[in-house]
Amino acid sequence: MNRTIARIIYYCILVGLTCNFVRLYLQQRDVQLIMDEAVYPWYFQLSFLGNVLICAASVMSFFLYRKYFPSFITTCYLLLILWVTIASFSDFSAIFKRTTFFFSIKGIGTYINFGLLFFAADTERFPKVLKFFYYACFFFIIAGYINLGTVGLGASRKDFLYVIKDSAFFCVWVFPYFFLQPDEDKRKNLFHLGTFLLIVLLVFFTGARSYLIISMVILMVKFSKSFKSQNGIFAIVGLIVLVIGGYLIISNSQFSGSLDNALDNFSERSVEDTRSDQIFDFLSQYDLEYLWQGVGPLGLWYWNSIGDYYGFLDNQFLLLSWWAGLPAIITYMYFLIKSLFIESEIRLFQDVRATKLMIGFWICACLGLAIYVTICSDPYYYFISFMIGLNACQYTKIIEPEID
Repeated sequence: MNRTIARIIYYCILVGLTCNFVRLYLQQRDVQLIMDEAVYPWYFQLSFLGNVLICAASVMSFFLYRKYFPSFITTCYLLLILWVTIASFSDFSAIFKRTTFFFSIKGIGTYINFGLLFFAADTERFPKVLKFFYYACFFFIIAGYINLGTVGLGASRKDFLYVIKDSAFFCVWVFPYFFLQPDEDKRKNLFHLGTFLLIVLLVFFTGARSYLIISMVILMVKFSKSFKSQNGIFAIVGLIVLVIGGYLIISNSQFSGSLDNALDNFSERSVEDTRSDQIFDFLSQYDLEYLWQGVGPLGLWYWNSIGDYYGFLDNQFLLLSWWAGLPAIITYMYFLIKSLFIESEIRLFQDVRATKLMIGFWICACLGLAIYVTICSDPYYYFISFMIGLNACQYTKIIEPEID
């Protein structure tokens, strides 16, 4: 029976992720249309169906695998759903009129889907899901460069964001896990290095300083480990060759104008402070009356810089505490921070420190290090959930074989 349920969970996850990958790709392609005309094509409905399947997989994973995790993991997961549900009580009538809100940034379904982390206990099928993410990275890298080629020379940062943002940031959150895994195959290491540099270049075109910082830290971690192995010199030489060769190719191609413009965009942004004023505006309006219960998912605050009411923040911890209340953010932060110090017994790969690094980056991003990131029903957050599950699972053998 357990193996049958496990297979159902596995296929729900694969189909659900596929629906979300399709939406991610097509949404990136049509982002200008969506922004200008506020239309939501058919693939948003497909994504909703995918999230429903992932929601079912999360619930089944919780009941099937929760015993293989520390008690604080299951307690925090249930409490987080409880706090978000309580905070949503006052807005239920309005929320139910918008079915897609259930899996939105502030939707209850989004927090139920965090239960994907429990699927990491299935050591037979979970590696296959990780491989699915691994190959998806290459698809989005290729798609990103194709889109980059359509934007034209001399494009602005806004133009770059419209064609590659979602693809680039998905890869930043997913591929480093695989990049940081040790491998004795020199050609594979070089291939992964080249792939990661392609991701870094995509990020560079977006002008996202925080993601470049994350990328540089990942490179330093990778090379600090390489110096301790026989592949250290090979990796350094490979990096130099790839960087010089890549620069020469791009500078002499149709992308040269785009590269120059990206350099200008990044130089201008390097001295910008795009978040302090937002946080100061928000805190000046923070009403302590809602400290415990939150203002609800439909709450708004007045952002002076845009001259209008706004429902979000670049600091995700502060955002969650505002709309869902102090208990919700305490639960979530405790959940994340304590999960960093668990010694997992799962060894699907030789090195699980990559999971801790990605969880650490996620905490920093939620504190305001990175924009375009939030608790959501997007593939990159599902991958973060898997990283937490991989790090927290306590057993190496989960599903017993059926006896004929």
